[in-house]
This record gives sequence, C-alpha cells and structure tokens, in this order.
Amino acid sequence: MKLVNQQLIRSTNLKQLYNFIYQNPGTSRAQLSKESHLSKTAVSSLIDELIARKFIYDSGTGGSTTVGRKPNSLLLRSEQYYVAVLCLEENRLNTALVDITGTSSLSVQTEVSSSDAYVSLCRNYIEQTVLSQIQREQILGICIVVPAMIDSDKREIFSTTLNLSENNFVEEIQQAFSDFSVNILNDTACFAYAEKVYTQIAEKDFAFINFSKGIGATLFIQNKMLGHACASHTQFGHYSIDPNGKLCSCGNRGCLELMIGEDSLKERISQTGNSPALKKLSAVTYADLGQASVYGDIVSRKVLYDIAYEFSLALCNLICMVHPKLIIIGGKGKDLSPLFLQDIQECLSTTGFRRMVDSVDIRYSLLDSSALYNGAMKYFFDIHYNFMQEMDNSFFIG
Repeated sequence: MKLVNQQLIRSTNLKQLYNFIYQNPGTSRAQLSKESHLSKTAVSSLIDELIARKFIYDSGTGGSTTVGRKPNSLLLRSEQYYVAVLCLEENRLNTALVDITGTSSLSVQTEVSSSDAYVSLCRNYIEQTVLSQIQREQILGICIVVPAMIDSDKREIFSTTLNLSENNFVEEIQQAFSDFSVNILNDTACFAYAEKVYTQIAEKDFAFINFSKGIGATLFIQNKMLGHACASHTQFGHYSIDPNGKLCSCGNRGCLELMIGEDSLKERISQTGNSPALKKLSAVTYADLGQASVYGDIVSRKVLYDIAYEFSLALCNLICMVHPKLIIIGGKGKDLSPLFLQDIQECLSTTGFRRMVDSVDIRYSLLDSSALYNGAMKYFFDIHYNFMQEMDNSFFIG
C-alpha cells in the first residue's frame, strides 16, 4: 500500500510539473520548485525523468534578464506521444490523432452505413491509419466520444441520438481495444473541458450547453466536472419546459430539445408566419435562422425570441439549483447570432430569481468544433493517465 501511495504521489507530481510547463513554456526548474512547493532536489529528479521519457526537453539557457547565470528553459516535446480520439456521430465516424501538446493530425471522416460498423471502423482506423504512421508505444490512450449519457455502474449508454446497441456497446469497445488504454467520453463533456482548459475560465462554477442533434449540458462545481465526463449526472435536453407539449421519444412531453432543437425550426417558422428568407429551404438550420434574424426577417426574429424564452425557462431553473457564474453556449447554438444572447438575457430577467440571474454571465463558446478532440485528449491525460503504471488494458468510463 505504501508503494502504491508513493507511485500515485510521484505520478501526480510529474503531471503537475508537465502541466505547468504546458501552460508556461520555457519555465525553469527553479520556477517549478517555487510554483509547485516541491524541493529543488525533488523537482530536478522529476524533470530528469520527464526528459528521459521524452515528454519534455531542456532547450538550454532561457531569456532571463536577471544578473548571473541564466536558468535553463524547459519545453514540451512534440510529435512523441499521442491520444487517438474517435468521435461517433449519426452515420459518420470522425477521427484524429492528437499530440499531447495539442496538435491534431491524421484526421479522417468515414461514412457509417450501419450502427454495427462503428466498433470495427474504430479498430481499422487505429491499425491501418495510426499505426502506419507512429509506433505502438507512442499511443498513450484511445478516447471514444459518443453523443450519449453513459452509466458507468451498469456499463451502458442511454439517451443517445445514435442507433447503437446500448447494452452491448461498452463491452464491444472494451473487447476491441483490450490491448490499449481506453476512455469512453460524452461529447458535451469534451467540449466543456476544452473550454475550461484552453480559454482559461476563471469561474469555479460554470455550465456548458451544447446544441447539436440534441441539447446537452456539462456542469463544473468548484472546478470539478459534475459526474465526470459521462453526462449521467446532468440531463438538460429532456428537461420539460411544457408538460402539455408534444410527446418526446423519451416519454415526456415538451422536452427542451424537442421544442427548440434544430429539427423543430421548419415547423415553428411555418406556424409563425411567412418567411421570405427561409420558405424555400427544405430544412432550416440554426445558422439559417440566426442569419435571417440579423438581416431583419420578421418571422425569423419572432421565432428566435420564442426559442430564447423557452431556453431561458430551463436556464433559470438550472441557475436556481446550482447557481453557475458563467453559462457557455456551444456547438451549433453559436450560429443563432448575438441576438439570441440578448434575447436570453432579456427573458431571464422576467423568468428567473433576480438575485441569482443578475450575477450570471452568458456567452458563446470561444472555440471551434475541433475543440472536442483536444478536450478529449486533455481530459484523458489530466484525469486518467498515470506516469507510474502500465496503462494497457485499462478501461475508463467518463
């Protein structure tokens, strides 16, 4: 037990120093000792190990302007270790190899004809694409990202927009990649983690709302992701905003994603009135609605406001329950234009508990769709990767 604790402490310290160099390229050993509160001897030993294992390198003397000997500058070693990220979407598999310094390569998009093909296509990508370019030992882990809630106890996925075998999918992935370290993750959680890491969010309590095929949410409470990255602790898309509304596939009525999801837009517009800007479109996207609203289409503007009002009903309850200081709207929601944010703020002022609502900032995500890959990579490395253990055949949910 003592040895296990020592290994855990050493792995934690290695990761702490690595991440500090990640955030502060060119830092010195002396600075690391000061920031980490570890002794200079301990830092020197840990840094030597990171250099020997080719995670970082010593670039020589830095650019210090102080008098005396200049400290050596430490930098991350790129193109050495990777995490493969495989994102399942409806009828499609998107894959990329992400360097742990943050650079993506070998991006491949594959059409999926049957839900039974996802697992084999994932394995083919690793064997035929990734391992043809890098060595096996350079892969730290594989992240399988799904638009679904994942029950880590029952080891099954649910509430997904994909036509998967919910009871068997997790087991199939584990069997297919038994020779790797694998992490199954929720897509919204990956976007949220990327936002936290790469935009340096200062708020300890914030919510990330992802508009995609459905509407998902990830919460951070006191800097920790609620329920980890499996989304089973937060259901936002199937929060009912109208108990007398349309029947949803989940069995409830008036669910948020049924009411304001992208698939609802065409019908909402036709019920509201004649829209010259959108009437010829066979399907209306959030981008279409946002653009038409900005350029003065009256019907589109009315629909946008109505969606903001219904969205605010769900948000005000979220705010009253956990009081996040920041709410970030990501995914396709960003396409609804700045007008949508203005409408939400206006609606919240009439639907929410004022003292809480007034202290919440709402903004769009600052990252693009590729953030999902970096978020998955960084989550796996920060949360699950262990410098002191053999990681092959390890399996993580969330």
